[in-house]
Amino acid sequence: MLALPALLAPAAGFAADKDCPASGSESPLELHRDWIMEGWERREADPAFVFATKMQRYYDLTHTEGVFYDNFAPGQTQLFTDSARYGANWEDLQNAARSVRHGLTSGHDQLLDGNVASTTLGFVGRLERLNGEVLAFDGRSQLGWTCRDGNWKIRQELNYAWVVEPETIADVLGKGELTP
Repeated sequence: MLALPALLAPAAGFAADKDCPASGSESPLELHRDWIMEGWERREADPAFVFATKMQRYYDLTHTEGVFYDNFAPGQTQLFTDSARYGANWEDLQNAARSVRHGLTSGHDQLLDGNVASTTLGFVGRLERLNGEVLAFDGRSQLGWTCRDGNWKIRQELNYAWVVEPETIADVLGKGELTP
């Protein structure tokens, strides 16, 4: 298994850029929070989910190489090496949902080393399909970030979730505070 620095090393075509924020709203951990609480959220009246439009703040869609894994990924594969293909894979699921809501649990952490970072967080989610079926889950997410032109972008992603009863997470949905 590769060590964290090897996984987060800038890919070919990525220029080292040490001007990315280490704290504040554009730091990796805050971006990870927003990625869950804003990026993947869906309300019934929202426009169609188009990954390249809604998620461009978090992914570099011109340099798409990386490792993107999610055990809940729809379709035939859970592992992708291209962020654009990974993201497009979620469009049908998102657009077939009446709503997708999330909340943060515990386990938040951020490691920074110059132009690379790793963040982890715990989260829950509730997806309601257009047919009324509800899928509730508890999960953990680890993102590997690289600094690109002064902005943090996801280059590695590991998400793992398991199904839970909807009532067990109801009081956490909508809570997006980063607490230890």
